[in-house]
Amino acid sequence: MRWIYGLLVLLSLSAACVRSSGPQPPDIAYGKEICVECGMIINDPRFAAAYVTRGGQARLFDDIGDMVVYHRKHSEEVAAFYVHDYETRAWIDAAQAFFVQSPNIPSPMGYGLVAFSDRSRAEAFAREHGGEMKDWARVLQETQPPHGSHSHGP
Repeated sequence: MRWIYGLLVLLSLSAACVRSSGPQPPDIAYGKEICVECGMIINDPRFAAAYVTRGGQARLFDDIGDMVVYHRKHSEEVAAFYVHDYETRAWIDAAQAFFVQSPNIPSPMGYGLVAFSDRSRAEAFAREHGGEMKDWARVLQETQPPHGSHSHGP
């Protein structure tokens, strides 16, 4: 019976190691790092976003919309997309986030996109700011540069 317990402990530890070996959100030095899409300094974690390529390269952005536009232009193989929870500023896997988009949200590049880890908080924020709820698939599909032909970046 002891060997079963030992085996379970070993399997649990192995599973924990496997989970932590995947891509992780990058660290951002706010006020120092540059957005790869627009070239502006990343100052506000509420709007900052990032992705990690399958090759382990991190791409940092000052606005969720910039991340989407950059990815469309470069179509790199992405291991994970990350956004910050607007309220807690904790990193969230974008595929698990609840997004709100509104022209009343002053995001750095004007996309008006924010993310939440909790659906009810996102819904309340959308009501308060006249926003629309979206999932990550819709954000990827529908996000366009502000003002139709807005172009920026190096």
